[in-house]
Amino acid sequence: MSTMMHRYFSFRVVLGGICLSILTLLAVSISSSSAASSAALRRYPYLTDVVGSYATINWATDRSEASGGVRFGKVGSESCTAHYVAATRAAISVNGVLQYQWKAQLDLEPATQYCYRVYLGTSPANEIDLLGSDTAPSFWTQVAAGDNQSFSFVVFGDWGQVDAAGNNPYQADLMALIAQSGARFAVTTGDNGYPSGSQKNFGDLIQVGSDISAIFGPSFWKVPGASLPIFPTLGNHGFSSSDANHPFLVTWPQDRAVSTSGGRYVKETYCCLNGSLSASYPSAWYALDAGPARFYMLETAWAESNVGTASEYQMDYDYHWAPGTPQYEWLQADLAAHPSVLKFAFLHYPLYSDNPHEATDTFLLGSNSLEGLLKQHGVDLAFTGHAHIYERNLASPDGIPNYITGGGGATIGTLGTCTSLDAYAIKFTTTGKACGSAPVPTSPGQVYHFLKVTITGTNVTVTPINALGQSFDVMNY
Repeated sequence: MSTMMHRYFSFRVVLGGICLSILTLLAVSISSSSAASSAALRRYPYLTDVVGSYATINWATDRSEASGGVRFGKVGSESCTAHYVAATRAAISVNGVLQYQWKAQLDLEPATQYCYRVYLGTSPANEIDLLGSDTAPSFWTQVAAGDNQSFSFVVFGDWGQVDAAGNNPYQADLMALIAQSGARFAVTTGDNGYPSGSQKNFGDLIQVGSDISAIFGPSFWKVPGASLPIFPTLGNHGFSSSDANHPFLVTWPQDRAVSTSGGRYVKETYCCLNGSLSASYPSAWYALDAGPARFYMLETAWAESNVGTASEYQMDYDYHWAPGTPQYEWLQADLAAHPSVLKFAFLHYPLYSDNPHEATDTFLLGSNSLEGLLKQHGVDLAFTGHAHIYERNLASPDGIPNYITGGGGATIGTLGTCTSLDAYAIKFTTTGKACGSAPVPTSPGQVYHFLKVTITGTNVTVTPINALGQSFDVMNY
């Protein structure tokens, strides 16, 4: 076998419904992720900030060149290299390997399909086509605000975890299914990379090992990300970082979405409620429009190591959700100013959870907190994470229907006592358990999942899909 195929060779045998993973480790240290793309490419291109007529294309390379850019064109009427936009770069370190993280901001036309290629260098005379012989990726710009065409998006959370050999077959299966879903974009419910949401955890196409390349490894976000824009929300894993360029903010830029919604996407000082220490953390919240819907990416997260005399839930509430705090006031004003036909909220901490270890965030509940604010302004559904299970909850008297979608790849969590609002919940650790109308799962693959949400006019269909490719608990709203 060629040394270009150096790290491992993995194949799966399916026999009698049982999936067996056979892994043979091969020892060579560093090489290109694929013979097709350039050896300088470290993170395959991926899309963020696809709002209105804008799109941002991101990628990472070694530091062999100090300039780069994107060439792009309309699918069907132009070459994929018809236009050029220069990229900006930020210095990052991925597990001690110095790299450049690049982004190119494109001004396009809404609801239009484009293809593109990414480059190092400044001119056709010396630039390097980083995709090599790979086909140019293509994507659609955002569904125009107010457009009634039917479209889908996917939601998942608590992902980006690998074993000591750098593998996670369930997460890899989900990424392949997401790529095939036909969705226009993806939203996460937080905890993007374990254990700490670091650049090491995010990783690249080349490095492999424990806690390395759990997001940008060849089997993970590389698979859907070149064509599927992503809007991650922030979780507690990855909230705190000593990096000058915070990994969450530099890796998932959303400049246009933030600026057009008056949101916030910066690292700033928090001091010093409930005896906590002064520290710099991200403030990350914004909104965007797609079709008849408005989407709210909210911050419900805190550093577990800096709670003073409180809890992480209370710290999050006191800084982010108490009336008068910046995020609460922004959300209240934006909800009032946008009486959209449909509204969705995405956040990390669960409004309701039957997982006793990642339990209900009681600070967010009630008519005077986030739950009540969402209901008062007609938000249709809330999607949360943190608990590594699937759970669908009915609306409380003060709230709205809400989901926990925490099965994106991290170790599956447990279920405790089934509560009255829990309409459907599943877990599988060494055994299965279910709440509400759910059947008891018999394998982890039935619990790892994402949600495909389809909007058709004013109708919303939520279709959970597990790592086996099976849909379950389909709901129409």
